[in-house]
Amino acid sequence: MKKHFLTICIFSALAFGTISCDSSDDNHVHPENKLEKFKGTWTGTYSGDGEGTWTATFDNAGNAEGTLVSGSNTFNLTGEVSENGTINAEFFSGSTAVGTMTGTLTDKTGSGTWNNKVQNFNGTWTGTKN
Repeated sequence: MKKHFLTICIFSALAFGTISCDSSDDNHVHPENKLEKFKGTWTGTYSGDGEGTWTATFDNAGNAEGTLVSGSNTFNLTGEVSENGTINAEFFSGSTAVGTMTGTLTDKTGSGTWNNKVQNFNGTWTGTKN
């Protein structure tokens, strides 16, 4: 009986060791990409001293590229958003920076101010994620 008891104890210990060391139990921390919620295409309008529309596509690193349209003029728009939703962008005519857009994005909406430093125009903008 002692022989069987010892054998049962050894097998139990081996079985417990195998179960408790299962790699699926490891606590791997997968960092959350806090910029992922901004990823996608955003569209909006701006108004004030001038008015028009804008479109920007954000990647999962928070970088944006798009356009800003004012009447018959189309400007290239580039910028970035931080993890807390602060956005900073510039719009260009060719390689010349014409103005800036700053503000805040949530996971679905955004708003802020814009400034055209060439014409000394400014105003506000709003937008939504498509």
